Formats: sequence, structure tokens, C-alpha cells
Amino acid sequence: MKCKNCEISDAIKYSKYTSGEFCSKKCSSSFSTKEKRNEINKIVSSRLTKNKIEKVCEYCKNIFLIKNTKRNQICCSKKCSAKKRWSDEEYSNKIINIIKDRCKNIDEKKRLAEIGKKGGFGFKGYTSTNRYYQSSIEKDCYEFLDSSNINFTEHKYLPKSSKISDIYLEDYNIWIEIDGIDREKKKKHIGKYYDLWIEKIEVYKSQSLNFFIVKNINELKDLINKIIWDRGVVG
Repeated sequence: MKCKNCEISDAIKYSKYTSGEFCSKKCSSSFSTKEKRNEINKIVSSRLTKNKIEKVCEYCKNIFLIKNTKRNQICCSKKCSAKKRWSDEEYSNKIINIIKDRCKNIDEKKRLAEIGKKGGFGFKGYTSTNRYYQSSIEKDCYEFLDSSNINFTEHKYLPKSSKISDIYLEDYNIWIEIDGIDREKKKKHIGKYYDLWIEKIEVYKSQSLNFFIVKNINELKDLINKIIWDRGVVG
């Protein structure tokens, strides 16, 4: 059998990763050219879709492929599957009642309280612009900044530190911390988590970083308006 690319030399299996259709690694690489890319894509596509069937996701209505062995799968992803379950009122009420029963236990109450002390209590997920949020207030803040066309980075590491900021405004070199639970006011209750908060604030101060603390979405809006007004530049 001649090399599939040069059609001169005999094809050899020069390593365990090749199919034995080319005479050398050079020929194997050069075969994947722009002219033959469509042909290769068709081969790859046929192999990927072999023994798979098309289905329509019952939540987002997008078409997806599944193996024949998973014919009972009704959603394209775990995310859609979870959303479909929670859209069922009977299911959501059932889960809510289970959670209520669990919270009657003292240990479970303490566990949830610890989560709240960390400042991350609430739901987590991604915004429509694929920004990861760890609380409902983060979600509101990120969505507001995106809708206002403010260029920012979420969860950016502070310079020379393992501490992470909530928001960094790229165009203004300004850092923003979201203190949704008002740690200063609740420092007696949150214990060591208040100390960790103070450590982060000290990093800002020691490096003379330009930073602000907001406690809710309205404070963030006021801050952004002030920054834009002071700089005379719309972000």
C-alpha cells in the first residue's frame, strides 16, 4: 500500500498512534491541509456520530446526540435536566419539604450557618455572559456591569497574593469587594471568617491598591456612576 499523501513511498506504521496509511510523520501532518480538511472532517464526524441518535432536549429544545444505550435521556445536559425537574411544581415542593425536615436537625442548622458565615451563602452558577458567580448579589452585580458595557474581570487574584477580588475594573484600575453580609457589623458572629476578610483588606492597603467596598447592587451603581463622572469617560 502506497502512502496516502505522497503516493510514492510504501505506507508504514511508524508509531502505535498511526493507522499505517502514511510513510512518515511529515506526510501524515501535511495530509491534513486546507484542501483536504473537509474530507477529514467528514470522516471524523461519521466516526463520532456512529451508533448515535438525535433527540430534542425537553427543556431547551436544542438537538443533541446520544448513544443508543441512553435512549431514555430526555435532556441535553445535567443543567437542563435540573432545570426541567425544578420546573415541576410537585418535585420542587417535595425537595423544599425535605430541606425543611433536614433543617430541624441542630447539626444541619450549624452546617448551613457556617456556609453563611463565609459570605457565599446563596445559589451559584453562570450569568448569560458565562461569568461564574458565588452568590445572588454577585450575579446581580455582574449582570449590571455587563449590561452597562463596563469592562471588568471577576474573581481576579490580587497582585502577589492568593487573595481574590470580586471585581476588577480593567479600564479604571479599580478593585471592588462585595460585602453582602456586612462583615464588620457581624464580626462577633462570623469569627475566623472576619479575620480572613481583614487579611484581604490589608493586602489592598499594603499594596496601595485603589479599592472600594460595596454592600449591595445600589451601592455598586452609585460607585460606577461616580467613577464615570469623575473620569469623564463612559466605560
